[in-house]
Amino acid sequence: MESEANASIQPELAVPTRPTLHDIYEARRRIAGVVRRTPLELSLFLSERTGHEVYLKLECWQRTRSFKLRGAFNAVASLTPQERARGLVTASAGNHGQAVALAARETGARATIFVPDNAAETKKARIRAFGATLQQGTASYDEAEVAAREFAQRTGAVFVHAFSDAPVVAGQGTVGLEILEDLPQVREVVVPVGGGGLVAGVGIAMKSTDGAIAVTGVQSSATRSMYDAFAAGHVTETILEPTLADGLAGCVDEISYGRARQVVDRMVLVDETALPSAIRALYHHDGLIAEGAASTSIAAVLEGAITVSGPTVLLVTGGNIDAQRFAHILASS
Repeated sequence: MESEANASIQPELAVPTRPTLHDIYEARRRIAGVVRRTPLELSLFLSERTGHEVYLKLECWQRTRSFKLRGAFNAVASLTPQERARGLVTASAGNHGQAVALAARETGARATIFVPDNAAETKKARIRAFGATLQQGTASYDEAEVAAREFAQRTGAVFVHAFSDAPVVAGQGTVGLEILEDLPQVREVVVPVGGGGLVAGVGIAMKSTDGAIAVTGVQSSATRSMYDAFAAGHVTETILEPTLADGLAGCVDEISYGRARQVVDRMVLVDETALPSAIRALYHHDGLIAEGAASTSIAAVLEGAITVSGPTVLLVTGGNIDAQRFAHILASS
């Protein structure tokens, strides 16, 4: 089990364009009819394992099989028709790219998606299927973002950031509204963290409603950018390693760290080697297919990185995993 970066919430920290609870409700209104309300299901296996009620928020059953559609569609729908006519561009490990591609199709816009070469084939295929132009040729998410921003400057296309844009964060916060409505007695929410847009949005929803609800972020030891920022008190240079949790790969920026710092009670790490067993456990006991990033919240419980002490919700953030990789994980032990 890895150590914990525990940080007290700092209300005085200035964060530009921080979404409000009102913004999250507006996002829910905007995305209605396009984004699904996903189930919140009790996990008998994890509840028995911990002695407390553990629920799974099944964003793996969202359209595009990831929570990312919430933020991407809200951001695209917030643009003016003139802005959408310029075209959309983004960088993504795959899930945000699918979401922007679908949002573009739904609103009649063009979209160009830059992904690193190691992005999952399942994700790349679906980006193409939604009608977007797929651009490859970079080694990492961060390099893909540089290329996407250069494309935006060259062509005038609107860049839709995967985690820092305020409308994206507000859209992700709708996950929190659904949790609060379906489980008012929730005491802790555990959120896989990549760039930090989801944990910020969920955290704003939770803390604006009941400040006693604990918001815990989790990363793997190979995707620890936000964890390191919490430990240092500022964004630091983090060396990212090869990871099964490709959806969490990449470095946080000052804006996303600042938002998360205000609403996240702690960041924890799970070892990268714990992710395959978490994927297997979720499939064998709950019949769910989770990608590597989504499995980190499960691994946090199984590996003892967090101690469950009341009704707890684990976000299963996505289910986009290549079939061969998933089969190999299931066959291993």
